[in-house]
Amino acid sequence: MLKHQYFYRIRIFGSPRLFSEVIIIPEIMPSPRGVNIYIDESGDLGFTGELSPYFIIAAIIAQGPEQVQKCRTCMKRTMRKLPKKYKNIAELKYHNTDDTYRRRILEDFSKTEIEIAYVVLRKEQVYDNLRNNGQILYNYLTGSLVANIISKYGFSHEINVIIDKSLDGVSREEFDKYLIYRSLDRDNSYHTGNYQLEVTHVDSKQNLCVQAVDFIAGAIHRHYREHVPMADHYHIIEGNITVVLDYFKGRQK
Repeated sequence: MLKHQYFYRIRIFGSPRLFSEVIIIPEIMPSPRGVNIYIDESGDLGFTGELSPYFIIAAIIAQGPEQVQKCRTCMKRTMRKLPKKYKNIAELKYHNTDDTYRRRILEDFSKTEIEIAYVVLRKEQVYDNLRNNGQILYNYLTGSLVANIISKYGFSHEINVIIDKSLDGVSREEFDKYLIYRSLDRDNSYHTGNYQLEVTHVDSKQNLCVQAVDFIAGAIHRHYREHVPMADHYHIIEGNITVVLDYFKGRQK
């Protein structure tokens, strides 16, 4: 692990005139009043019969630097105890970890004050004309999730949206533009105040909080896919969940 991590950040300011710039920054830590929203997904936007009928986008909401450090600690604590078979894995993920270590990470996370939001897409309900345009679907779902988080919490300060840079099949530029539109449009009901929004695309291999939200998204996806209450890991983190968007059943929380 590098002592210092550097990423490209797209900075977007919630003033009447929106503008952006690309800069190189160190490890992303919010100000004492700021918030980091880490985002990852589980599943895919394919529509063949062999694929999962659900697509999940999850977010963890870390308010202030102390919660970011707690998130990182959850991952570090488990990683120190991993057996040798995991040592050569480039990145720890829900799908390549056994249930023992999945549970440890999620149980550690559930004991923090960090909260969770997610959107579930029931793919069988997607219109045919949208099934061949995963970018539009992905942008809409993520934009809706971030906008609902901002609305629920009423943030009026620094907001960092942090997402894995390897967006599968999704144009990063179009994603950023849409996220700005949904979150900062003053004619939009989600806009709750004058705040600064920054969208950052990072290498998840070097960001423990993005890795943590991968475990969250994986647990949520398994919950919908297998429908085995208490036998999956959803119940472990359920108390941390504050926002649920179910497409197309509407907002559940």
